[in-house]
Amino acid sequence: MKKSSYTKIFTRSLTAIAISSVIGMSTASAEDIRGVISITKGVAEGITVKAVNVDTGTSRTIELDADGSYRLAKLPTGNYEVTVSKGNQVLALEKVRLSLGANTITNFEIEAPNDDTEVIEVVASSVATLDLTSSDSGLVIGEAEIDRLPVSRTLTSVALLAPGVIGGDQAFGANTASFGGSSVAENICYINGMEVTNTRNGLGCGELPFEFYKEFQVKTGGYSARYGRATGGAINATAKKGTNEWEFAVTGTYTPDAWRSDNEQIARANGGTGTIYRDDTLNEQTNKEMTFSVGGPIIEDKLFFYAIINPKDDTRTLTFQPSFWNHYLANSQYIKREASGSDNLFWGATVDWDINDNHRLSYFGYSNRTDSLETIYAYNANLGKEGIGDVTGTQLRSRGGETHSISYTGYITDDLIVTAMAGRIETEYETSASNIECSTVNDGRTNPANPAVSCGPGGSFGENNDTNTQYALDLEYTIGNHTITAGYEKQERDTTRFTIPTGPGGGHSYTYYTVQPGASIQGTDGVLFTNTSDQPQDYVQDRVFSNAEKGGGFTSDIKAYFIEDVWTVSDDLTLTLGLRVDDFTNTGVTGRVISSFTTDVAPRLGFSWDPTGNGESKLFGTFGQYYLPIANNTIYRAASGVDDRTTHYTFTGIDANGEPIGATPVNGTMENSQVVNSIATFPEEKTFVSNNAEPFSKIEYILGYETTLTDEYTMLVKGTYRYVDSALDDYCGAYSNAHCLMINPGKDAIFYVDADDDGLADTDTPVTYDNKTTVRLPKGENKYYALETTLNYRVDDFAWTASYTWSHSYGNFEGAVKSDNGQQDAGITTDFDFPALMDGSYGNLPNDRRHVFKFFGSYNLTENFVVGWNSTLASGRPRSVVGGSYWSDDPDLYGSYGDTYYVTQDDGTITYHPRGSNGTTPWTFKLDLSASYSFEFKGVDMKASLDIFNVLDSSQPTSYVDNYEAFWTAGSRNQFYNAPLAWQTPRYATLNLEARF
Repeated sequence: MKKSSYTKIFTRSLTAIAISSVIGMSTASAEDIRGVISITKGVAEGITVKAVNVDTGTSRTIELDADGSYRLAKLPTGNYEVTVSKGNQVLALEKVRLSLGANTITNFEIEAPNDDTEVIEVVASSVATLDLTSSDSGLVIGEAEIDRLPVSRTLTSVALLAPGVIGGDQAFGANTASFGGSSVAENICYINGMEVTNTRNGLGCGELPFEFYKEFQVKTGGYSARYGRATGGAINATAKKGTNEWEFAVTGTYTPDAWRSDNEQIARANGGTGTIYRDDTLNEQTNKEMTFSVGGPIIEDKLFFYAIINPKDDTRTLTFQPSFWNHYLANSQYIKREASGSDNLFWGATVDWDINDNHRLSYFGYSNRTDSLETIYAYNANLGKEGIGDVTGTQLRSRGGETHSISYTGYITDDLIVTAMAGRIETEYETSASNIECSTVNDGRTNPANPAVSCGPGGSFGENNDTNTQYALDLEYTIGNHTITAGYEKQERDTTRFTIPTGPGGGHSYTYYTVQPGASIQGTDGVLFTNTSDQPQDYVQDRVFSNAEKGGGFTSDIKAYFIEDVWTVSDDLTLTLGLRVDDFTNTGVTGRVISSFTTDVAPRLGFSWDPTGNGESKLFGTFGQYYLPIANNTIYRAASGVDDRTTHYTFTGIDANGEPIGATPVNGTMENSQVVNSIATFPEEKTFVSNNAEPFSKIEYILGYETTLTDEYTMLVKGTYRYVDSALDDYCGAYSNAHCLMINPGKDAIFYVDADDDGLADTDTPVTYDNKTTVRLPKGENKYYALETTLNYRVDDFAWTASYTWSHSYGNFEGAVKSDNGQQDAGITTDFDFPALMDGSYGNLPNDRRHVFKFFGSYNLTENFVVGWNSTLASGRPRSVVGGSYWSDDPDLYGSYGDTYYVTQDDGTITYHPRGSNGTTPWTFKLDLSASYSFEFKGVDMKASLDIFNVLDSSQPTSYVDNYEAFWTAGSRNQFYNAPLAWQTPRYATLNLEARF
């Protein structure tokens, strides 16, 4: 019989290979043990391959295929003993580790005589370094390997280890990431097969304590047809499970504020010489947490459980500006946030029942509900600590919720496998205020002698929660060299949200501002008013949200169908041929469908080819199209029936509650002095979505080469090209209905007219608005090129990964959300609202980091003493100059709000500043270090470790205020222009202790 082409790799170091199968770059998408058995003597008849999980006793046995190949599919991750047998005789044995999302290739050369020879010679066996059967891209890393590195305890921090992934803007929170130039709201997250993405707006994921995680997989592109609802990246994690060995563990983590650097920054107005804009010197934070876990067999080899509780005690103080318009407003609140005891207690559990060798049933559940108490103080930034005033109110901030799922895996035959999952996630977003009697007040005037201060925290309140019910069914069938998988997914995403403004008379939000001589405020139909005096004038705007319901229930019904064929053409070539269709239906508060999309058939194609035939290298490539559903927040914004009006006034004074005295509409009447942003209507699909609109989608091409250089080194080079194929955003210009309209920018808008503003179509015939002559929007463009180079080094006591990514992200919009102004309204940002907002928008996008170097690893100084490091050097993000000016007052071009790329200079001239023309933020460097020591105390395995983050205490600004003009005011300078908005996190340290027995 012909010898296997894998013979050459049999000499690999098994230890190094085992490490690299867990940490390093991965191009795999399944948990299979597979390989080829070459028989040098005898025949293959009657030979079986068996894999036994050494921790749980779970086993699976299959017969060897006629061509000598075998595949043990969809096994739980863990350590396995693979045996090749003929009858009762063991011909070969190999111990392997099966990692999340990674096929483990185990090959044998054996002698299989037909007699009863008792001593069998194994010619060779090996675990292959590279999986030649797969073509997707990413990083796989285990819990044990993460423990050796200084990595913050979040999924995002793990994802940031992968090339092509950068941290998101701090306006979206500390735990968001951009994959391949996409916005931070375009990713998807799974834990134990459950999607735990924040479906409200796509920002962030459900989290577990790190002690509960087993392994992580980061998919940066090229993922298979089974993955959808994302145009960025995917994070896939598994939780720990019980085994046949009882294990008890206690861990503690302590991050005191005293160990945080005092290198906190202050930002000032007028180029650093004016009043204080941001003051981080008052920020303090202390975190303490413990975990108590137990895992073991309920019935040995059959039924297992793992359970964990995680009490936490978190205290944080910070200065804050609650308004969305924080680019124009100094911090005005001092907040103390506390969460402890039962209000900050995580619990989780897994139960696994191996009914028999062919059927497995699993439960996964957790609660990460946290109730934080916020005490809010009035605050004057210019007075430092003395500026902390009286308590204005308290808030109970409820976040997180509960997750439960049941999953089943059935090996019906050697060739047919069925997997199914059902689950439910409940998530809270409610903030309950103790003081709801006071209006929201912000003071953006230039150096006011007595800043206006509200008598309460302001804001809004009301019920606010999500429920996501999920179902999935996969059928996998192997026939010949084809492994065909077909699947169905369904999600019911329900949102309940009521937004009730604080304050008297239904709630008011007052913002005071200054208009310079000759400067003007834009209205719905052109200029609303101009300061015609020769002195700066102070005004106040009152934004009122009102309707009878103030919210309600909103639903997204999501379905998906996919089929995929993994075709092993030869030992050296594997093709992945997949197709996927998604269906998105969104329903508003009245039960009326407001949008529905069935995507085109999305191809997911890939190949993996070993050009040398020796199993040491592969050339791989993928082509795919990905679709993003409309977020539930978009449905709330569009179909909650909110009336949103802003009225501008002059005033004679300010009372003790921050409300204006002697308020007079600037144009005589309220009607002539206000901007109507939306009216209380509940649109149907025909009046809300353009008749020819397609859902948001991206197309991606990847070509890569991976090779084993030596026993210790592997290298990966990969090129990526991504672009938005169809952008979907809201248009709010002169030709839309009273509510905004969802369109594909650059295409003609075709929709039904709603002249009476009842949300329903007035006629049975849609009207076509030519894009070139009426709507006048550019096509939405977002492109990303990248070239990644990764080098891995692995030996028994030393492992590191180094990567360099050159990339270019450019176009005229970022994606689902908008870093330019921190807008979290996925799919309905100010982009494309009016043509004027897109004039000059083409350029380098916010997630463009042209050069990113990453270097992380660990080294065993002794058997028990390990040091680790994690470092990133990145070029800065593009900067722009934006304002409220425009060269035309045509209301068809420029509506009542939004940042333009034009500003009015002191001499009255209007200058043009296209996106990215203001340079970049500084390069940033971050070095994190860790040290851990393992020891035994009275029979208990102990470990102590110290993580120090940002060892060099780097403090470069990561974003600036790019708003040259104040509050969309043409001709008034924003005093905070060019002030830093955020900086690198100062140095801090975490002490970790653990005991296991």
